[in-house]
Amino acid sequence: MTELINVPPKTEYKKSSEKVFFSYPGNQEHFQINYLGVNPNAMIAGTLHLRFPSSEPILASKIDIIFRGSEKVRWTERRGESSVTYKAKEVIVNQLLQLWTTSKPDGGYEEIRNLDIPFEINLPINLPPSIKIDGGKGKIRYKLIANINRKGNLWKFKGSEKTVVLSINLNKYISPPISLHSFNWNQLNDYEAIDRGLGYNITLENSIGGPNMPFIINLLLKFHKQDFKITKITFGIKEYNKLTTKRKTRKSSFYIIEKQIKGDEILLNSNSEVNTQIKLELPEWNKNQNYCLTINDRRHVEVNHKIKIKIHCGGIFTSNIKLDKEIEIKNILLENRNHNHNDNNNNIDYYNNNNDYNNNNDYNNNNDYRNDYQNYNNDHNHNYNTNYNEKN
Repeated sequence: MTELINVPPKTEYKKSSEKVFFSYPGNQEHFQINYLGVNPNAMIAGTLHLRFPSSEPILASKIDIIFRGSEKVRWTERRGESSVTYKAKEVIVNQLLQLWTTSKPDGGYEEIRNLDIPFEINLPINLPPSIKIDGGKGKIRYKLIANINRKGNLWKFKGSEKTVVLSINLNKYISPPISLHSFNWNQLNDYEAIDRGLGYNITLENSIGGPNMPFIINLLLKFHKQDFKITKITFGIKEYNKLTTKRKTRKSSFYIIEKQIKGDEILLNSNSEVNTQIKLELPEWNKNQNYCLTINDRRHVEVNHKIKIKIHCGGIFTSNIKLDKEIEIKNILLENRNHNHNDNNNNIDYYNNNNDYNNNNDYNNNNDYRNDYQNYNNDHNHNYNTNYNEKN
């Protein structure tokens, strides 16, 4: 029998078995098919494998898969000699897919030694992405649960149900926004700017960005006083995490990225002005990242972001200039340049050339999995995709 290669690592299983396990669809290394949030046909797909010895087959009457997602927060605070734990949980999605049932009319058990069952589970378009924030104190997580109704054996301490639980990740996307929601801070030539000695006209080109779309800041400074000093200018993206339970709220924040221009790097032109552009680029999104996408529609977990700009003024009696603006960090599915995407007739020149608009070419170009799935459905009319209430 051919050894399966495209299987999740054992570390992804919360409850595992050498005899029951999952594999990814086609040549992929993940279960998600298509772009959740953009494509209405986004789904979780793969194959459930059963491998039992010929001498000891499993006696089963039914095999189900449950796709479950939950939002959780949990943290502990010390209070003198004691401690208090705050926690909350909400199930986001709970879908059951019946993969296999016994062919015996009386519902009796059948012997299973080797069985491969492909599956597909449609994803509700409003699901949030998988996240982990504040050191794991806040999470949105998804898992696949395989339940096999089997004949129990008290002598071998085997119950009537064999269960395997696998953690999986979901990524979510948005279509390229029609408007990038630019924002401007302008205090270039007014009384306050002249009195202070420095004016500014700063434009944030886009309030929506992500790993493949940097945040662009155009900076214009005008020195009304030649002796005005700037020690440095800092630019950053700050993330704000909020965890909420019925009893308490926990907040934390940190900088995702920071850049600075030192005072001796600021060069004036003949008009006593400084004109430059800053690009704040986020790293590619991956499970080891230390930042999260913007999520502000959940009950227990909230993630927001701000652009922060600070002009450090060198004068003793001159206050630093502090500016900020709320932004959104999203996975933006960039269009091909041939689509000629524009924002208010201004060309967005940092859109990447991307021909992979139909996600997961390994899946789409590999007909083996699709044929297996169709053939299995033709032979087994046992597939039902229904809502499934979590057991208390």
